[in-house]
Formats: sequence, C-alpha cells, structure tokens
Amino acid sequence: MDGLEPISLDDNQTLQAIGILADVLDGVDGPGGLDTVLVSKALRQVIATKSQPAFEFATRAFNTLDADVRRQVAETADQAAHDSVELRARVGGFLATSAKAPGAGGPATPAQATSFLNALNLRNRRRSPQSE
Repeated sequence: MDGLEPISLDDNQTLQAIGILADVLDGVDGPGGLDTVLVSKALRQVIATKSQPAFEFATRAFNTLDADVRRQVAETADQAAHDSVELRARVGGFLATSAKAPGAGGPATPAQATSFLNALNLRNRRRSPQSE
C-alpha cells in the first residue's frame, strides 16, 4: 500500500481533520494554487466516500505539491485545528449554560441550531472566485 498506514475513515475527528486540510488548501494563493484546489477536491472526495483508495490518491496528490507549500499548508492546518478545538470548547461551555428565563428569547429552534453549526463549520472557508 505504498507505505501508507491505514486510517479509520469512519472516525468523525479524522474526517473533520481532512476537512480542515481541504479548507486550508482552498485558501492557498499564488504559484501552485490550481494544484492545491485539485488536492482539496480529492480530500473532499475522501470525506464523501470514506474510501481508502480515495484517501491514498489524495495523499499521493498532496505529496506532489511543492515542499514549501506542503509545509505552509501543514502549519496553517495545524493552527486551524487548534482554533477549532478551542472554539468547540468555548461553544461547549456556552451550550452547557442554563437556558434563559421564559420570555428572554426562548430556546433555539432546530433550524437555528443547524444554521449556527453550519456557520461554525464554514468560518475558516475562504473561497475566492475563479476566473476561467
């Protein structure tokens, strides 16, 4: 298997980490930007399919990127992951607080909670329009 250690693609934390890496790759500007977008798409395919061959392909694609780009992406993704953990800890504390008194806004509806979680998940996504 080309020396790749199998990982569990059924683990939500692994898939979240892959998503963070894909988001960071989407934000790379300059030389190699097109390559990083292609790797990002390969990583999103891993998330969608949870396929080990898709993971192996994405890994090989990532390894074809310039070493400086890979290093910068790894550093940025590491910081984004730490930020995500910190944010979840703060949100977890916020969600653990007691509910507001009646008449003070009431509890969030499921649609509001979903929108809030979507906003949290998308906060690091920086997509720039691509001209063709």
